[in-house]
Amino acid sequence: KKKNKKKQRSNTRSATSTNTGGRGFGSSSSSAPSILSDEIDDDEVLSSSILRAAAAAVAADTTITNNPNSSSSVHSNLLRWLTRPPNNAYVSPKFIIRPSPLGGYGGFVQSSSSSSSSSSSSSSSSSLRENELILRIPRRECCVTHDDALFDSYCGASFRDIARERRPGWEMVLIAGWIAKEHLIAREYADADAASSISSSAGAVSVRTTASSSSIAANRVIKHLPYLESIPWSRGTLGQDHVLFWSNDEVETLLEGSVAYDDAILIRDTVDRAVESLGEFVVPVVRSVREELRGDGASRISTTTTAGEDDVSDEADIRMRLERAVRAAFVITLSRSFAEEVESSPSSSSSDQSVIEVENVLLPLIDVLQHSNVPNTYLESYDECVLVRAARDVEEGEELFHQYREEDDDVIPPHKFFTRYGFVPGVRIPVEELLRGRSRLFFDD
Repeated sequence: KKKNKKKQRSNTRSATSTNTGGRGFGSSSSSAPSILSDEIDDDEVLSSSILRAAAAAVAADTTITNNPNSSSSVHSNLLRWLTRPPNNAYVSPKFIIRPSPLGGYGGFVQSSSSSSSSSSSSSSSSSLRENELILRIPRRECCVTHDDALFDSYCGASFRDIARERRPGWEMVLIAGWIAKEHLIAREYADADAASSISSSAGAVSVRTTASSSSIAANRVIKHLPYLESIPWSRGTLGQDHVLFWSNDEVETLLEGSVAYDDAILIRDTVDRAVESLGEFVVPVVRSVREELRGDGASRISTTTTAGEDDVSDEADIRMRLERAVRAAFVITLSRSFAEEVESSPSSSSSDQSVIEVENVLLPLIDVLQHSNVPNTYLESYDECVLVRAARDVEEGEELFHQYREEDDDVIPPHKFFTRYGFVPGVRIPVEELLRGRSRLFFDD
């Protein structure tokens, strides 16, 4: 398996980023990778439904920003969070996030006219030279790693139990479970603010003050809040789709009899089990946050009248939110995470051999880059940071691409690209149309 350029990390914990994540959507359309398959002509246009969904999502973000590295407000917030102390990420003044021809957003090399208008760039040309540094993302401060779950102040002990027991898919459960928990807590703060805003419009000025305090607290409590707010959490956002979002009827109707059916069922069953196990310790945490915010003056979500009925309603509401959040978190982790080979210390004193394990990590901003089987960027992975460099000279205005996984990898054939990562490399036709037409990508007959 081809890997990114290797850089050893320190001492007993060394790693290389290994192109085993997949991303054909996330910040982009799930049906529009950059390389075309033999089945599709180069001049074939994208499905109008996919284009409309992606265009509408981009058009909805009309906020004008002053950030020279982004044309969207949500990514401007992410960039501010990354580059301010103590994170201090590096973002080249030649890099910009803007709408991609493939749908959604992507990373580009700024045109000289754009970059020259910014005081942060003084070069006469915005072209990137081979090996030039584009991004530097601090690992501990900005990236989502296993350590965030294992040492979480709320649920760390429970996540450590999952890792210790090596439950099926435990590596994914750590990342997906942790960001789902963080997302749910963020929603509780948002709900408290919304309830307080409604109350303030009716004259409850004192509650409005509490709402502001809740917003400030959310940013302090939720370490990666700007990143979590920049990634899609629902089906259809920026053209996003995945079998984990499908109903049982859709799976049976579209996938039964296809080569993708068994893998889709396996993934869905894995997530169902994760929802059940995570619920044991995430639901109490979310309930506790909700009760604490209510104590600060936020309105109760439930419309029932007795405390007992409220508790039952809360339990059902939180569990429903958990199921949705975990499914979305698995889609995010499957489609956006990078798998790193990590060399860890021997687990027992009787063994003097280190152990190589795979650790999934989420790399904010880096995962904005679209996928291509012929990338023009590469990663360097270190203990303290992850770097993105130009793999060749890249001209101004050109889009930046990363190879998340080789498209000719026998381990992940095209149909598994869809069940795992939500897209089929090189195919511009929506997957549902391929399935209804019994494409040979999915059917043997």
